[in-house]
Amino acid sequence: MSRFRLSILAVAVFALAAPGVSGAKRKPPPPPPDSAADCTLAVEPFATDYLVLVSLNVSVRCATPKQSITVGSQLTRDGVALEVLPLGSGTRTCTNASACSISYDLFSIDTVTIPAPGNQVYCATGTGLVGGVTLGPTTACEEDARL
Repeated sequence: MSRFRLSILAVAVFALAAPGVSGAKRKPPPPPPDSAADCTLAVEPFATDYLVLVSLNVSVRCATPKQSITVGSQLTRDGVALEVLPLGSGTRTCTNASACSISYDLFSIDTVTIPAPGNQVYCATGTGLVGGVTLGPTTACEEDARL
């Protein structure tokens, strides 16, 4: 084989292999922006008869995973705002998830951290943020007379 034919063959092999090599170096396209179209905000009281466990759950639930979901909430007792640590009365951001929530254990708050005798009404107000769209606000209150 002559040098001319060898050089043409080498150029042809390199030209065919080059797109595969350059394709491996490309970054994947960015994911599409988040949409709140398939998301819902819920504020739900939950009570069990076992040990009088009562909680208020503030959550954003989506049918598909999102790059970022932010939940904000505020807990009140008899209309007065409470600061609850570590996660309460603030915001929480979840990434690469289809749900994000903040939960308040009302039995523990009522009996341990901020004791208050008698029947109190606890309410949580929540908002959500997905893809720049704000969900809510929504409020729900517990109705368990044992607290």
